[in-house]
Amino acid sequence: MGRPHLVGITALQSGTSCLLRETNSGEIRYNQVLGVRGKEIFVTVKGGFSVTSNAIECLTVTIDGVPYQTPELFGRQMATFPDTETVPPAVPVPPSSKSAKSAKTAPTKAPERTR
Repeated sequence: MGRPHLVGITALQSGTSCLLRETNSGEIRYNQVLGVRGKEIFVTVKGGFSVTSNAIECLTVTIDGVPYQTPELFGRQMATFPDTETVPPAVPVPPSSKSAKSAKTAPTKAPERTR
């Protein structure tokens, strides 16, 4: 199961519900309405977990301090998060002005021959 992870959940809108369940054990680790907007709650989990909410788009999730992008879901939905020990978050690549200037655009299709 790996080491414990500290999950932080913040509601972007007051009254957003949150149910956090560990994947391996099925144990519910948190099940409440997040009343205070912007106040982060912390839950310790082992392995992967899922978050179910009445407004999933209103939640932000961090795992061990690293922000995770929630899937583009809306309304009452469930988002599943893998064990961060086996699947680390994708590292965003910042755009570089030098690489943008030197990058050449390649045609996606060869030009058609004329007869």
